[in-house]
Amino acid sequence: MTLTKSLPAAAVRHILATEIVRDASVPEHLGEITLRAHQTRAAARALTIIASRGGAMLAEPVGVGKTYTALAIAARLGGAVLVVAPASLRWMWQEAAQRCGLQITTISHEALSRGARPDMIAETIIVDEAHRVRSPATRRYALLADLCRSARVLLLTATPVQNMRGDLAAQLALFLGRISWEMSDEELAELVVRDSGSALAARPRLDGPHRVRLATDDDCLDLLLALPPPVAAKNESIVAALLAYGLLHQWTSSRAALVAALTRRRSRGMALTAALEAGRQPTRAELSAWAHGTDALQLAFPQIVAADVLDDAVDAQTMLIALDRHSAAIDALLGHLRRTPDPDIERARSLADIRRRHPDARIIAFCQYAETVRALGSKLAREDGVATLTASGARVSSGRVPRDVVLAQFTPRPDGSAPAVRESERIDLLITTDLLSEGLNLQEASVIVHLDLPWNPARLDQRVGRALRLGSRHESVTVYSIAPPASAERLLRIETRLREKLSLAQRTIGVAGRILPSPLAECPREHGLAEQRSEVESALRGWIDTAHAAAVTSECVVASVGASEPGFLAAIRDGRSTILVADVGAGIETATPALLRAIALCTGPDGNIDARRAADVLSRIRRWVSEKRGSDAVDLRAASAARFRRATLTRVARTLARAPRHQRSQLAPLADAARAVAVAQLAEGAERILETLASADLPDEAWLRSIATFGELNVRPSTTASSSSNAARIVAVLLFGPTRL
Repeated sequence: MTLTKSLPAAAVRHILATEIVRDASVPEHLGEITLRAHQTRAAARALTIIASRGGAMLAEPVGVGKTYTALAIAARLGGAVLVVAPASLRWMWQEAAQRCGLQITTISHEALSRGARPDMIAETIIVDEAHRVRSPATRRYALLADLCRSARVLLLTATPVQNMRGDLAAQLALFLGRISWEMSDEELAELVVRDSGSALAARPRLDGPHRVRLATDDDCLDLLLALPPPVAAKNESIVAALLAYGLLHQWTSSRAALVAALTRRRSRGMALTAALEAGRQPTRAELSAWAHGTDALQLAFPQIVAADVLDDAVDAQTMLIALDRHSAAIDALLGHLRRTPDPDIERARSLADIRRRHPDARIIAFCQYAETVRALGSKLAREDGVATLTASGARVSSGRVPRDVVLAQFTPRPDGSAPAVRESERIDLLITTDLLSEGLNLQEASVIVHLDLPWNPARLDQRVGRALRLGSRHESVTVYSIAPPASAERLLRIETRLREKLSLAQRTIGVAGRILPSPLAECPREHGLAEQRSEVESALRGWIDTAHAAAVTSECVVASVGASEPGFLAAIRDGRSTILVADVGAGIETATPALLRAIALCTGPDGNIDARRAADVLSRIRRWVSEKRGSDAVDLRAASAARFRRATLTRVARTLARAPRHQRSQLAPLADAARAVAVAQLAEGAERILETLASADLPDEAWLRSIATFGELNVRPSTTASSSSNAARIVAVLLFGPTRL
């Protein structure tokens, strides 16, 4: 390989940067929409990933315009577009697509759960709120996986990691297949586009979260944990610890939510007692169907409600004693709660105080339980401007109102101005469940209140994101969190669970700002791996200088800069993609931390090129590329990720071994094709079909042909792999280290 004459380091930096950063591929204008810089950058990165892997995840923070970024991506990809979104957001997608001049088809997550399918074949599928499809065992996931089998896939979610790392792997498997479960955090992060830095700069400033402590003593944690476990219905298993956690969480939300949960549990016990005394043992479904009010069961005969008589092995007397003990403990706890001050009164007073602190603001107070909404709404009923909203509808002090009437006051007009409303009808405090915490644009609100802390910390980010949005006319959004009435030490036990889950999201994706209040000092936030990938591009973008445009050449260029430690940064073009590699002392690698370190070391003054060192580095890079290609060619992780893939490889070998010699040459091409399918990247939907084919009861040749034909239809042609005759090209190398100037 011939080197050009020595170029200035700035010219080589420009060449490196232009190989990686390709913002120009996405136009700024889309219909009547003008994209912001962070949106065009995100779209360009996602398009590059989709071209090589068949899909990508756009995980930008809440409220930075992911909808329009996604539509810009769809416009560049072309073809029929299907958007899978929550039912409440389908109208928003249709409206946004119309503004962008695009035709789309929409189907809801809920419709997929019911088994519905769209009447079209999509070439591009956008999955909004993709964290809703993180459970591979559901009908929704199975149908979506089949739809994504041969389509290009774009996943949208600000909070892909809800509870565990597997959440992210399951979503990416929709286009990656089961190999996603074998990939490292770094590899998964390469498929995620998230630039919280520049994206958040366009949103209002986040003020808080500020903790609001309650003075009311309601520390009944020990009494809750001491409750005897309930008695199980027939074919039901009860995990006492989970039930205890459920009661604890209802307690953190409100006294009303806890009392309602205890009352339901007591009524359930009464229903089960009545059935056992009548010689019946209801199933869980039968017990749930036995309607009851707050204190009394609906009149019903146990013989009608519970069909099965008691089994001889069931000790009804022991169960009745346990039920009596459980009911007595609940009655005692309810009696204790009636005798002690109600913290919901202070919760309502705290909301009133927040209103006084922000007299001209619109406030949304979120919680998980409808009982909390109703309790606080009733305690503030005499105050003007208060509305409540749950799944059963919206209310103001005068009675029921349409949901849209309430939401309209928290949604800006198309021109961005505040909604017009008479002062007597103004709503400035909306108390609602998490029903509103996804997707909706409620940026007329400038104050968010967490009435409770959900076990899923992603919900906190979703709540704040309703107001902290791109284009908001507010300079800042203030966040408050009302703490449970307990000591800080006990409260930390609850928050520890949230922090453990947050750390999972932080490691791979990143968390947009400080979303969890704490009595402890705030710790510096480290960027997740996906955010670091954006930092790499952001740093390289600063190297682009049109003054060096003429330096671009078809030959490899090398420059040297002075730095405190030796190493190099290089760009390698392989097929249609360019790989950025670095050596910062641990050998050649593509890990993001190493790239960021190398980029930082490449900004020193120009130095003389050591010809021997340059030749050695080029030789090492060529060896690394050769080894990588060989490793990619025999990458068996796809096979190891699923037993049926290994079984497919085994059956191919056995088929050839038992075939007559004169037939082996005829079967060899089919066998090669079947082996390629067994180790190829397949979307999850295709994997499920291959799993069925792998064990199909067919004659050997027919089986091989079925696998080969399946591969022709479902294996996406690689746009990154190059043939062995088309060698990868080293575009540019920046050497750094101590040097004589």
